Amino acid sequence: MDRVLVAVLALLLAGCASASKPLAQAALNGDTATVQALLAQGARVNGRGPAGITPLMLASQRGHTETVGALLEAKADVNASRGKPEDGRTALIDAAWGGHTEIVRLLLSRGADANARAESGATALTGAALQGFAVIVDLLLAKGADPNLKAADGRTPLMEAAKEGHTAVVEALLRTGAEVNATNAAGVTALMLAAFGGHADAVTRLLASGADVNVRSRAGATALKAATAKGHTGVAELLRFVGANE
Repeated sequence: MDRVLVAVLALLLAGCASASKPLAQAALNGDTATVQALLAQGARVNGRGPAGITPLMLASQRGHTETVGALLEAKADVNASRGKPEDGRTALIDAAWGGHTEIVRLLLSRGADANARAESGATALTGAALQGFAVIVDLLLAKGADPNLKAADGRTPLMEAAKEGHTAVVEALLRTGAEVNATNAAGVTALMLAAFGGHADAVTRLLASGADVNVRSRAGATALKAATAKGHTGVAELLRFVGANE
């Protein structure tokens, strides 16, 4: 046992530190050996630090797969969510937003709720779609993630993927029932966002799935106006070809 581990255990046994703080630090650092030793000495696996963050959340956020596995073996609450002033995020949401594929897979296999929502309305699927993590998107959808859950401002995972031009994610979401003409609070659609970004492939996939080329936002914007305003002539020509109006 190394000297750092001996020192931490000595503090615990002497009552000079709480069981949760050293465990949280070890989880944050991905120090699996220390995590296991602290748990063996009675550290609370679901002990919470500031903002209600648990060791599992910390390890998941940082991408420490082995540490996450050790915490889960010790019965960490896979669906615990953060308290205020944080926003109710779970370990799965943290892992998905961070692109930690194997941790997402592990958490889902242990019963993580694929539709858990932060207070902002953000989900694991929202984050994976926004950043183009196609494998994570597939994992979440396979576990029943709802492709139509909206954030507080009405954004859907499809909108996030379309905005960034993540065509593979757009296709996966459409295959699993994403509403192609859903609008956010401003009346903006995924097609408008894809057109604004000049993402021709995403625009093509959305049109093939029935996207309404002439729907207007509350401000009167259309997909064609969005493409034209940003100088995306190829996308504008495509939209005109399928009947878009100015």
